[in-house]
Amino acid sequence: MTDPSGPGPVSVEEHRARVRAGVAPLDRSEPLPVAKAAGRVLAADVVAALSVPPFDHAAMDGFAVRAAEVVAPPVELPVAGVVAAGDTAPPALPAGAAYRIMTGAPVPDGADLVIPFEWTTGTDPVRLLRSAGAGRHVRREGEDVRAGEIALVAGTRLGAAQVGLLTSTGVAEVAVRPRPRLGVIATGAELVGGQIPDSNTRTLLTAGRAAGAVATGHGPAPDDPAAFRAVLAAAAEVSDLIVTTGGISAGDHDVVKAALVGEDGFWFGPVALKPGRPQGFGCVRASDGRRVPVLTLPGTPIAAYAAFLLFGREALARLGGERAAATRRAPLGVPVEAGDRTVVLPGVYDENGHVVPLPGHAGHSQRLLARAEVLMVVPPAGCALAAGRSIEVLAE
Repeated sequence: MTDPSGPGPVSVEEHRARVRAGVAPLDRSEPLPVAKAAGRVLAADVVAALSVPPFDHAAMDGFAVRAAEVVAPPVELPVAGVVAAGDTAPPALPAGAAYRIMTGAPVPDGADLVIPFEWTTGTDPVRLLRSAGAGRHVRREGEDVRAGEIALVAGTRLGAAQVGLLTSTGVAEVAVRPRPRLGVIATGAELVGGQIPDSNTRTLLTAGRAAGAVATGHGPAPDDPAAFRAVLAAAAEVSDLIVTTGGISAGDHDVVKAALVGEDGFWFGPVALKPGRPQGFGCVRASDGRRVPVLTLPGTPIAAYAAFLLFGREALARLGGERAAATRRAPLGVPVEAGDRTVVLPGVYDENGHVVPLPGHAGHSQRLLARAEVLMVVPPAGCALAAGRSIEVLAE
């Protein structure tokens, strides 16, 4: 266990690793129709029931022919008929002839090439002005996914493209992870008494829901360790992750630290992060024996929000069984000073798609935070980062 007044701060990546190691995927799943599964995370690999495409079909409007018969254009062939999209069993292509065929229509037996309309006279007999090798402009059965193959792997978050693929492969129902339950507890007598509105709870509930969690507020909690422990215990009964704000520094009323500093395995200490130096992490036991991770964040609104995006969102993803997503990055539009710790700055995109910091006192201004399109994560470098340098950016 570490104290902010003791050893030097750990890096952001070290604290991320601590949180990552302390959170395990939820060990339960539920069946859900594909039509209702958007936003959920697959609990198991999904095997395709149908091939995609389900049959050989034309990739363009044109004429279905035998490639061997049109190797030396121009070639003139009689048109033996028309194959439209939706035809189920077109007759085989006669030798020395062509079929007029539409995009998506099944390629008849005997044909192995589709000549686009633009390469022909479009009449009957049709004069083919250009040719190509066998297979051109033909989409083969199963060339995307074959029946019996794994279409999507466990840990995939289902979006529009994934739902579309599962539908095309004939999958009607999938096993998904439950939405992680996020509990948020803000602390402070000024919040309990209504002297200051509790913006942290609403901010983190909104960010948690955007990350796919079922989020519930359980505070604010008063500046009393026993009262806070009671709120924490109640939250643990119905949460998979608890996030607290405030009460973890070195003041006289830092209730979270006072209540949890003796817990086995709980860590409090400084992280080389501005804003957001004081941080903490550990687990508490629910009455059913579950280990519920508790991420303790600073009380300053920007620090709490930035720390949630840095540490809490990944914890929710791990609880939900989601495979780690690539870090979102963007190039700097202007040089940015970098010191000896990670700095989080509210930023916007310029006309070139590069990120630039908003002017102002970024560490405390909720107004700047509300104007920001992203939070820029400026790594410790000890010197200015040049324009064009790629950095991590955070956004809901």
